[in-house]
Amino acid sequence: MTYRLLPLLLCAFVCTGRAQDAVVPPPAEPTLGERWIALEGGDSVLVWTALPAVQQDRPAVLVLHDRFGPHTHVRSVIKVLATVGYRAFALPLLSAPEQPARGYPPVTMDSSDFARVTQVAVELMNDEGCTGRIGLLGFDVGAQVVAETIARLPFFKAAVLFYPSGGTGTLVRLLDSATPTMVVIAQYDADCTLADVNAIREIFMEQKRKLHVSYVKDAHRFFFNPDHERYHVPAMKLAWKELVAFFNRRL
Repeated sequence: MTYRLLPLLLCAFVCTGRAQDAVVPPPAEPTLGERWIALEGGDSVLVWTALPAVQQDRPAVLVLHDRFGPHTHVRSVIKVLATVGYRAFALPLLSAPEQPARGYPPVTMDSSDFARVTQVAVELMNDEGCTGRIGLLGFDVGAQVVAETIARLPFFKAAVLFYPSGGTGTLVRLLDSATPTMVVIAQYDADCTLADVNAIREIFMEQKRKLHVSYVKDAHRFFFNPDHERYHVPAMKLAWKELVAFFNRRL
């Protein structure tokens, strides 16, 4: 999502109605920045931040990017999340160093990312102004990291996974998680299909649990990334509405 699309998206979330001839004020701009967070072992990681105009008593959302790395559009994602009221952050993944967003390059998971996500999330939950509630939003390999993280740890209050990499192995890990989760899948994504997700959802139903699924028609994997040739604006706008609604219910 490029910055030129932000006004359109923000209006869709913030402007719920308009009387005739009434003037709707623009949403307050969030505060964008960067922050170094110390990790165990003496290392530290640079995290992008977007804080809402009213910062007190807000839940947090940690965003994990796709296999193409932390492109600038990730800052647009956290900016939208901050505008609708979340303390939003983006963490660069060791599994996905920055590269041109084209095609379908392979993914190589770095297990260090699971510990990094956990340590950063704990730090953000303990921030002054945070409610202590935190959700995860991951795309592609970021979604795979999310699935593994919530399978290991119970304190995340919500998770949204966009077209996770790793195939059914990633989806199966959701069975070990107690975190309310939504999986967003694209119609023409051969790596994470509706049939794959429905198979896992049936197991959830047998266990009297619920896996939320958002099925986006006419879209391919990476439809949310504006730098990729598969970027799809109608699918992106629909997905934004559904992920914000899901976080609003859970966080």
